[in-house]
Amino acid sequence: MTHDEQKYPNPDEFKPERFLHEDGSLTSDTMSLVFGWGRRMCVGRHLAEAALWIAITSFLATFSVHKVLDENGEEIPVIPKFFPGLASHLETFPCRIVPRFKDASVESLTQLTGLVAEQS
Repeated sequence: MTHDEQKYPNPDEFKPERFLHEDGSLTSDTMSLVFGWGRRMCVGRHLAEAALWIAITSFLATFSVHKVLDENGEEIPVIPKFFPGLASHLETFPCRIVPRFKDASVESLTQLTGLVAEQS
């Protein structure tokens, strides 16, 4: 369904801007196949979407994500690669995760995000 070139030109390209108007507002295209559709749609989809929203926004409010740096301090570009298959997903790639609050302790960052810090 999402590979219909009439509706989604170049469907294999990652282009999230296809769901935005020129002014940056969302289009009315709310097609979501993640939770199924029709009578077989997941009954917990609203809870799952809310939980993901809270987790992602908490993380992004606490940390910023950057490209890794080479030995000269220049950012290394990310070239997205996907695993093939029915449930195609992005291959892992290196990144830098930097706390937005420079003086924050591990405990306070853990409290802000709800994430559990690894003990080394």
